[in-house]
Amino acid sequence: MKVDNSTIHRLDLVALINQLYDIGEGVEIDFIPKGEEGYCYSLKNKAGELYFVKAIKTDKDLSKELSAIHYLHFHGKKTYLLPPILSKSGDVVVHFGPYQVSIFPYIKGKSIYENKLTLADTVKIAKMMADFHRIDIHKIEGLSYEQFSNPFEKNIQKILQTIEVYDEEAHTYRQQAKELFAKEQDDLRLTLNRMKKMQNHLQALPLNYSITHGDPNYANIMRDEKGLLHLIDFGELALGPIERDVMAFTGNDFFHSFLLEYVKHYHDVEFHIEVFEFYFYRWALQEISDYGSQLFFGSLGEEENEHAWNELQPYLPIPHIDIVKSLNNIKKELVRC
Repeated sequence: MKVDNSTIHRLDLVALINQLYDIGEGVEIDFIPKGEEGYCYSLKNKAGELYFVKAIKTDKDLSKELSAIHYLHFHGKKTYLLPPILSKSGDVVVHFGPYQVSIFPYIKGKSIYENKLTLADTVKIAKMMADFHRIDIHKIEGLSYEQFSNPFEKNIQKILQTIEVYDEEAHTYRQQAKELFAKEQDDLRLTLNRMKKMQNHLQALPLNYSITHGDPNYANIMRDEKGLLHLIDFGELALGPIERDVMAFTGNDFFHSFLLEYVKHYHDVEFHIEVFEFYFYRWALQEISDYGSQLFFGSLGEEENEHAWNELQPYLPIPHIDIVKSLNNIKKELVRC
């Protein structure tokens, strides 16, 4: 379980929010152990109203992505997108030390991940994602375009260099990770080279681009008490091929139903199996990079190290066979649709 090792002084954070936002005086803030990126809190004001607070330490400016979501929610009538609350000065993000802080309405409910996925959920999600992907990209300015890059190569190469260095203070999980990375280093380097070849190939394809979420996994889809769905967490919002998002829905028994409903609302859609392949591999490398970095370069404590080690193992060794099986299943379902 994620723990709050952010060193964020919560009372100071509340004071900043009270100063910059017009949402009533915040009086109580509690850590929410969710999300791999950043730190999440619930904020209660004097009136008993709840708000969701997210603090992320990143070099990326999140204001363009969150401004786009705010516009689409209120002007594009895409009410399933959970919008940031504007500060008194109209900002979607405020700064608190090294953190970018954003405030959202608090959804009383649970994520689809926390509940059992149903066919009814799948149909709603497919309709929602098809509608999202059909948004006119010219209505939104400033979003980055998918370049099919591999931003995780540098970090993985750094880890591979580290395994050659003796570390007498290495904790148990780091030592286990060193042994695993050492065993898999040849395959890691081959896969990194393979990603460069895939990038060149995909950049040459005449792909259609849509607004994409970037990580619409079931933890980022909330179901409120009325049964309405809300798409959350837009730090990876970008213009890209729809496979960037659809990949998230391929790994369960409802994928066929998802596709049938999706194409019902997005009639002229085209899928490319090689694009799915790229995203499967980039996702695996992202997990290897993120959890490997926690184990080699983080100082997050034994509980977080154990979490990182457990999360790393499904992706290292790189699950080539599982990826091939997933791609074959996608091919089969596309034929059926």
